[in-house]
Amino acid sequence: MSISSILNIAKNALSANQMAIQVTSHNISNVNTDGYTRQAPVFEEESASFVGGILIGNGVKVDSVIRYYDRYIDRQLAGKNNELQEQTIYSQYFERIEGILNEDSTRLTASITEFFNSWQELSTDPESIAAREGILAAATNMSRSINNIYNGLKNIQIELNNKLKQEIDNINTITSAIADLNKMIYEGSTSTSEANDYLNKRTEYIKELSGKLDITYFEDGFGRVTILTSKGKPLVDGGQSWQLTVTDNETTGFYNVGWKDASGNITDITSNITSGMVHGLIEMRDGQINDFISDMDELARAIIEEVNTVHKSGYTLNHDTSSTDPDNIAFFKEITGNYSKDMAVSDEVRADIKNIAAASKIDTTTGKPIGNGAALEIASLIDQKILDGDRSTIVDFTSSITNRIGQFTKSAKNFLEYSEDTMQIIERQREGVSGVSLDEEMANLIKFQYAFQAASRLFAVADELFQSILEAV
Repeated sequence: MSISSILNIAKNALSANQMAIQVTSHNISNVNTDGYTRQAPVFEEESASFVGGILIGNGVKVDSVIRYYDRYIDRQLAGKNNELQEQTIYSQYFERIEGILNEDSTRLTASITEFFNSWQELSTDPESIAAREGILAAATNMSRSINNIYNGLKNIQIELNNKLKQEIDNINTITSAIADLNKMIYEGSTSTSEANDYLNKRTEYIKELSGKLDITYFEDGFGRVTILTSKGKPLVDGGQSWQLTVTDNETTGFYNVGWKDASGNITDITSNITSGMVHGLIEMRDGQINDFISDMDELARAIIEEVNTVHKSGYTLNHDTSSTDPDNIAFFKEITGNYSKDMAVSDEVRADIKNIAAASKIDTTTGKPIGNGAALEIASLIDQKILDGDRSTIVDFTSSITNRIGQFTKSAKNFLEYSEDTMQIIERQREGVSGVSLDEEMANLIKFQYAFQAASRLFAVADELFQSILEAV
């Protein structure tokens, strides 16, 4: 073997160990980087050469840089993130709904009770102006409480709708980035080194994307990933991505989710999204909040209709003594929908509190109202089963609403805690395979440093040999 061969081996060894130190340094610097996968150089012997009929080695080279990566664990992480992000939405918004329906903040049950108690007070003095003023004030407070609950629930519904659009935009950004990374990974796979950092970024994007909606994905022979919705609509294929979009639902006034093909045609896939953050947003917007709004509408409807039925059959202080017919004045505005949104005292009662009917009879001689029958009948409505198919009183109905949201919030928090705990377990498993250990990296750094120093000594040895030959000549 010639001195030049020794120099060449030394050069290859220096290059290989320098690369190994660089990979180790990269690991150390990314010890706290989320989603980073530990890398390691793969050393390989250089091809040997025949020298004087003997096969002599030519040193070392770094054949590739590998990632310590477990595909099964990363798929588990993606699936668990899908569950975690959906449960996060439920926990976050159920807690906010609970805040809106909470008796401490709304005083809904208290204001309803005060309203019906004010009729009881009027029954003790049917001609009292002060008692009528108390009824008007109590009715106004109760109506505002119900209006405020409706407005609070509706505002959350609008917020969820806007957030849905934002998440669809985020999904499009992610799928576009994954398609770009597919191109770079394909280009990297044709060179001497793998595009490990691109693979790390893509894995994190897939994890983030899976948290937003249910997807399936697989890799081809060149490392490019294909991503589909759970119902088979392509989102990414190689270097191409397809966009999701939102369309207006004319019936609900909210957004539907659509998939746009290459020609720009849109297919509604709202009902096909069955898990993830987007599903959580849709379910909260169209399911849970609508249910609570419906409950508040039912409560307001029952109070309006039952009170108005009695009140319209009663007699007011402004009764025309020449007539024996009831005054037919509605206490609440008569509406046919959006009860909790529009509930309010009627214009006739607001204009003149003498239009509040307390009596259910008139004196046939004088034509004037007598007794307190209407006031007593309205006051008694609070104890009658007029809700939920005549199975529930008003107070029982409002209590069932607050109890139900409390149970939903507690259940959502429990599921979220479970998802977070299992997510942490899987992340620790991933960390055991792919995480960076500083102790191990420091040991590798020392090992590669000594190898580099030893290789550099070969240059000195070759130089001494070369000087000896020169002196011999």
